[in-house]
Amino acid sequence: MAGSGKKWLVGCGVGCGVAVLLSILLTVGGSLYMMRPFSKAVDAQKALEVEFGTREAYIPPAEGITPDRLEVFMAVRRDLLPMCEEFRKIGDSFAAMDDLDKDGDEPSKSEIFKAIGGLTGSIFGMVGNLGRFTELRNQALLEGGMSLGEYIWIYVLVYNSWQGEVPNRDFDGDAEGDMSSKEQKVVREMVLRHVEALASAGMAAEAALWEDEAGRMKRAETGVPFKSGTLPEGLIRVFEPYSGELKSLYCEATSSFEMNRIKKKGLSIHSD
Repeated sequence: MAGSGKKWLVGCGVGCGVAVLLSILLTVGGSLYMMRPFSKAVDAQKALEVEFGTREAYIPPAEGITPDRLEVFMAVRRDLLPMCEEFRKIGDSFAAMDDLDKDGDEPSKSEIFKAIGGLTGSIFGMVGNLGRFTELRNQALLEGGMSLGEYIWIYVLVYNSWQGEVPNRDFDGDAEGDMSSKEQKVVREMVLRHVEALASAGMAAEAALWEDEAGRMKRAETGVPFKSGTLPEGLIRVFEPYSGELKSLYCEATSSFEMNRIKKKGLSIHSD
């Protein structure tokens, strides 16, 4: 019971329908308090999209990811890293609920209430921290001069393609598998726009390589380009000098919503 409940809350609450969870919480009480971090996140997102366009508008340039853009990306990751521990703590509360199932014995009422109390607090904490994380990310991108689309592009190629991190890990580290269908579409369309940029720059061989990869992604229904780790040599040369720092800036606990956008509709928040 605990495991399936946690999976629903994390999988549906964050990945496929955060509006359901947030609508319940905001209706029950504390709506103004709960909405505050999301309102700030929405404001920062609007400013970011006015300045740089939506994530769907980003065209990965023919020259690829340059060291200066990678450094901007890492600066954003440094700003986000303090949030990582907050989400790890939330994961511990979900894990505590799971542990009641693993002991084999019927848990006592006090153990159940203690676990539920911790989980309830964590759900509220998750909601607030999700808003704060999104606000902080959007603001850091705005200040650094990077669009959400470029951030997603670098994030996926560095962490999922090159370093082999599994997308959408659960808060307690369980692997959830590949990206959602919407995330897959976002990334694959970026790859196709990169193909167009390469072709326009007269880089036919490179364009063909990425076009083949887009086809593989569609057949395999995965959002990770070059999933086997065989990235083009040019990208590997850029990434390798920063390998250690990039790894230190990765946060497994936030991998489920690194790409998210949020929209406010009345007292509900939609994430995609």
